[in-house]
Parts: sequence; C-alpha cells; structure tokens
Amino acid sequence: MRVTIKKIAEVAGVSRGTVDRALNERSGVKPEVAERVKKIARDLGYKPNPAAKALADKRYVNKKMGILLNSEGNPFFDEVIKGVTAALSSLEEFGMESVMRTMKGYSVKTQLSLLEEFEKEQVNGIVMTPVNSQEIVDKIKELKSKGIEVVTVNSDVVDSGRMAYVGCKIQKSGSVAAGLIGMMNCGEEERYAIIGSSVKNLAVKRRIQGIVDTLAQDYSWITVTDILETEDSDEIAYQKVSELLDRRKDLSGICFAGAGHEGGIKAILDKKRKIKMVAFDLTDAIRKYLKSDVVTATICQEPYKQGYEAVDIMGKYLIWNQKPEKELNLTEISIVTKYSI
Repeated sequence: MRVTIKKIAEVAGVSRGTVDRALNERSGVKPEVAERVKKIARDLGYKPNPAAKALADKRYVNKKMGILLNSEGNPFFDEVIKGVTAALSSLEEFGMESVMRTMKGYSVKTQLSLLEEFEKEQVNGIVMTPVNSQEIVDKIKELKSKGIEVVTVNSDVVDSGRMAYVGCKIQKSGSVAAGLIGMMNCGEEERYAIIGSSVKNLAVKRRIQGIVDTLAQDYSWITVTDILETEDSDEIAYQKVSELLDRRKDLSGICFAGAGHEGGIKAILDKKRKIKMVAFDLTDAIRKYLKSDVVTATICQEPYKQGYEAVDIMGKYLIWNQKPEKELNLTEISIVTKYSI
C-alpha cells in the first residue's frame, strides 16, 4: 500500500500541511520538525508522486485567511469554532494559513480595529460575524475593493458586497419560535417578553421580528410586552430579567433569542416564578434546563456546519479561485426538546 502524506502526518503528530511543507522544503516549519518528518517519511518508504507534486506546486500558493467571531461570552460559538478549526485543518495541506480573532459584544470600533489588524497581517480573505452597522458595511466594501473577499457566518449585513453568507434563514427561525409559543398556549391571553443579545446583531434583530410578526398574525391573543437586549452577557441578562419580573407580575413566558440565557433563566429560578420558556441553540445550560423541564424547547441552527462551510467556501475561493454557487448557504432549523437529546 502506498504511503501517503496523511499517514506520515498521523505518525509524526502534525498536520498534512506541515508534512507537505517539510518534504518540499517550504518555509513555515521548524528545522527539527522538518527533519523528524523527513526521517519518518524515509522509514515508512514514502515515494512522492511526480504528477501529483507538479499539480501541487501550481496549487500551493500560500494564502492567509482571517477569522473574526464575536464569540466571547457566547457559548453558541463553541460549536462554530469547532467547525472552523476542522475546515482550516483540511486546508492546511494546500498551504492555507489562518489567524483568528474574537471579540465580546457588538462594538463597531472594536470590529473595525480587528479588521484593520487583518489588513496589516495581509490576509487574503475574511470569515466574520459582522456587527450590523453602516460603518461595517462600508469597511467590507473597502476590503472588497482591495481584493479581500468576505464570507459572513451566523449573522449578516445587507448591501455590503460580501461574497457569501452561511447560516440559517434567520427570520424563519423566529417564526418557528413563535409557533412553539402558540402551540404551548391554550387560546388564552398571554404576555411574553423576548430577551435578545443586541439589534446590532442582524440575526437577532430579524429573529425577533419573526417572533413578533408571527405572533401578531397567527396568535394575536399573545402579546409581546418587552424586548430586552443583553449584549451577550449573563450578568446583564440576570439584572434585566429580575427587573422585568418585578415589573411584570402577569408575565406568562419568555423567549430567549440570543446569548445571556443562562443569567436570565437563573433570575427566573431565583424569583421562583412559573414562566414558560423557549430558547435558541443547544448550549450546555439549555441542555440542562431542557432535561429538568425548565425550558420547553429550543431552536437549533447547525453551528458546527456554519463554521465549517464558511471557512470551506473561503478556502476554495482563495486556493482555486472557486466562488460559491450560492450567495446564501442556509443551514437547517430544528426543534429540540428533552425527548430528543
């Protein structure tokens, strides 16, 4: 059986990209690692395929991808990052380099600063969760004019010229949540609050709109009394939900439409209020509260796939100049209850 670069990588405990660079005398590998890889290749009897090498030499033009996620304090992104990491690993053998930055919240100034850092590091393309701001739209247009394409993941911005979006059909996910709230209702008047992260996140803004519009259209006896923003902070969510419960003694339920849900749910439990709850995403906290019947259901959107596909789309573009077939690359929306975990 022919010894492959993948086999050498497994034995050496390094990536296939590192093996390729070591065997072909490319930069980016420590001398001692390169020597160890070459020795393992010799010991295994590795023989390069001349035709494949010629093809590889044409393809392996080092490119650098920037990854920018507003993931700090938001456990939803744990699975997104796993998908990102897996996709980057599969691209290493083609000479792909990467640099990842994360941020907390939705500061336009912070995001612009991080994008400028990417420019200084000479990235060739960027995968990002954009802040919903005209300044970010203008920056993405500027990047495109400089030959730096952008793929948005999980959330989006409009009229920016970004190459593609990977994520769920956002407003539809809000309608799904509203449908769950309606099905939990017995035809009686109820009052609900929606707890979201920030309207600077277009995904959350559209999700909330989907909830509000669908309730008004199909369940008009269910009223949304409050829409609160938490900036992805459990501490802010705890405080705002505590104040909400003191103010709204007749509140029937809450839909957690973004991060901060753990703090919000804790506030409800501490107040010992009987509140119906619907959430988004299957974080460890939501999983726990589903199992204990605190949360009735949650709406999921394939976070691992979002991270993987966004990086894969950008990788194919940077390596082979292959643009995606679709501008909108939608992941599935699913409903999870305690009976399906």
